Amino acid sequence: MAISISQFPTTPNMANNNLLFTVSSNSASAAQFQYVANLSLSGSATTLQTIKQQPNPFSYGVFDLGQIISNYVDSDNNWKAAPFSTASEAGKRFQVKFGEEYATSISGTAIQYTGVASVTGSPAVTASSYIYIANGLVDPYDKVNWNFPSASYFTASAVSTTTTFSKQHALTNAPLTQYIQDGEYATISLINGNFTNSSTAAQDIYVVQVTVYNSASSQIDQYDLANIVNQGGGPRTLTTQVWSNVATSQSAGTQLVTVGVGPQNLSDDGNTLASSWAYYTVQALGQQASNTINASGSYATLRYEKQGPQCGYDGVRFAWKNEFGVWDYYTFTLQTDKLTSIQREQFTQTFVDYSTPTSTVAYNKERRGTKQFYNELTQRLIINSNWLNQEDADWLKELFFSTNVFQQIGTEFFPISITSAELIERTNPRTQTTFQYVVEFQPANQPNPRL
Repeated sequence: MAISISQFPTTPNMANNNLLFTVSSNSASAAQFQYVANLSLSGSATTLQTIKQQPNPFSYGVFDLGQIISNYVDSDNNWKAAPFSTASEAGKRFQVKFGEEYATSISGTAIQYTGVASVTGSPAVTASSYIYIANGLVDPYDKVNWNFPSASYFTASAVSTTTTFSKQHALTNAPLTQYIQDGEYATISLINGNFTNSSTAAQDIYVVQVTVYNSASSQIDQYDLANIVNQGGGPRTLTTQVWSNVATSQSAGTQLVTVGVGPQNLSDDGNTLASSWAYYTVQALGQQASNTINASGSYATLRYEKQGPQCGYDGVRFAWKNEFGVWDYYTFTLQTDKLTSIQREQFTQTFVDYSTPTSTVAYNKERRGTKQFYNELTQRLIINSNWLNQEDADWLKELFFSTNVFQQIGTEFFPISITSAELIERTNPRTQTTFQYVVEFQPANQPNPRL
């Protein structure tokens, strides 16, 4: 007659994970008894899926909704964020409601109950108002009691304060120093706000500050990218608002924000880097007061070093979905080989035209014997990374494991498929080890044949 939930996923969490719910009922011994779970988006009356399950031998119902929920999240192709972009597909709020159904006898008709007392109707028992799920994964040995280790990427700190803290909560495993060329895009993504509508504690990404330096390490520019609605972010609409003004205005979109920090993102936003730039730092900062940055409260700090073409090669830039369901970037700077194989479909026809439309067969020395009627082209590229340290080599494995990879060509992104990756190891006499990747990939959409 009543459903109890004894286990449920924490928030935020990742779709490609075991999202476990354990429920029980004091009616579990009833005839034809089944637990019923309805999955929906938070705030929606539409049920995405209904899952029914008989109790286990100890009368519990164990539901793992990870594989199901993963069908309802996807990547946001926001490589060109300028400056901000909020989640549309990569992070969503889901609600899971539990109920039960049973009959008075083994031959009777099963009736569905809300799970609250003996009230008939759709499932109504929830563990929380929603769970926030991003389009990422959790490795088995990284889990905290089945859950995403969110404390490493999300902390609800006191808001509107001068509190000093320095965190690294960007959703990436990339090294904190990266290399980038003019014209290249790059983004970082962070959890923003909170999941309780608290007005006093949040991971409040107020401003992302880009500070630009020349080769003498002298500051030559600084851009404060405000996380507000008309800049693509939110939930603030004005920089004068403090967190307590907007805590209840959060949405699934504003709880996962992406900011464009590549030279081309900055240029698209009207912040073109001076030609003398050598590196720049990026900091995600909180708020001290209305219209005031808390410069001593950083949620992430990264550094981007200027890189140019290597050995005459412009480089091949990749963007890939990382383990958090957002984007990482890397440019392979050394030799690039482009190969095209051709599969030819052909037939052989007679030199004599037996299908002549006239009363005599004309002699035609241009008539083909072997005729090609279709050529299928397969384009492959083989690229080489620069020499990498252990940290970079380990991080780049995510590129090879990712199911969603794009190549930046000019200012556009095109889908590609990585077909192989080879690791070359070089150890010098002092036992320092460096690595190089040789990667083969294909465009996901091959060139049309020349007819």
